[in-house]
Formats: sequence, C-alpha cells, structure tokens
Amino acid sequence: MDLPPLSLDQLSAVIAAAPTPADLYTSLSEYEEQACLLSTTNSTERDLLVEFYTAFFVSHLLTDQICEARALTRRIPRELSQTDAIQTCLLLLRAVWQSKHTEIYKILRELPWPERSQPLVQRYEVYFQEKTLVEVSVSYEAIRVAAAATCLGADPDIAESDLIEKFTACGWKWDSETGLLHPKPVVAAPPKDDSLQNELSRVMALISNQGS
Repeated sequence: MDLPPLSLDQLSAVIAAAPTPADLYTSLSEYEEQACLLSTTNSTERDLLVEFYTAFFVSHLLTDQICEARALTRRIPRELSQTDAIQTCLLLLRAVWQSKHTEIYKILRELPWPERSQPLVQRYEVYFQEKTLVEVSVSYEAIRVAAAATCLGADPDIAESDLIEKFTACGWKWDSETGLLHPKPVVAAPPKDDSLQNELSRVMALISNQGS
C-alpha cells in the first residue's frame, strides 16, 4: 500500500500512532525515500525535512542504534546541517557516543528541539536514565553520590543528604564510613515485563524531584 504523502501533519500522525520506538523507527524509515525527494530550497519543505530528520534521528537513539544514527547524520542534506535542530542532533550524538552524561542531559533539557520531536526527546531522556540506572547497577558495587547523581541526571540543586535519602528509599545502601552508595542490583527484564519499568520509573521520579 502506498504511503500517504509526507507532511507535517502526517509526521505528527506517524509519531502519535507508533506504539513502540521500534514501530516509530520502522514507520519513519519508510518515509526516508520521500524525504530524499523534497527540496531544501523550498522553505516549507525545508522545515518539514528538519522536523522529519530530527524525529528519525531520535527514533534511532530510542532503539539503541547509535552507529546507524551516525550514518543517518551523513545522509542528511548538507544544506540542513547548520540548522539549530540538526546541530543539536549532532551534539547529542557526540555526547551519547562519548558517554558524557552531563552534556546529554543538558542537551536534552536545555537546547531547543522542533515541536514534533519534543515528546520523543522527553521519552528518550527517560529511556536513557533507566538504561543508565541498569548499567550503574551492573557495573558498580559502590559509587559516590555525586557520580551517581551525574549519571542519572538528578536535579543538581538537591543536597547530597537529600540525594542519599532518595537513593536509599529506592533500595540502595549508604556506607557513611566510606562515603559510598551501593546500588540495588537491577536485572534487565523482558520487554513485556512491566515490573522493571515501574521500579526504574520510581527511582527516577524520586531522585529527579526536589520535593520530599
């Protein structure tokens, strides 16, 4: 069946209709051929291309296709490379590739993103936090509070004592003699198992919230 023509409205519909990141990636992949036929000199089509490539880029990150995301940035028309949105994508890709957590959260939260991609960017932030939480749990038997807060994007205004309280509320252990946190072991669960998703969401909600 032929795809509906790519437009801003159709892009919004595709993003809204995709139940999973994998579905979104697949749907946007099908539109790349149409995108290649659009003009970068026509302002309307240029704006559409920026929106499309930004959403398509984030869909790569949501499905952990980092190498493929790099390849995508090389396929984006050169005339779009200096737009704010594409520059932001490139900055995010570099930060993710280099595992620079502070930069990743700063880019996701503070830099401007096209309107249609903003929900995807927020979704990626949650995904990245939860993925990082699993990695921290697997990689570290003990970690300093500041390092854990940086990795997980905790609010920088939260006092260390409050962070310790929030982490221990989620099952982490605090060793006051060494000044180290001991992460609660987290085992990745099958995609359809919501227990891990719920637990990770609870952790992130606690450490990202300044309130008690």
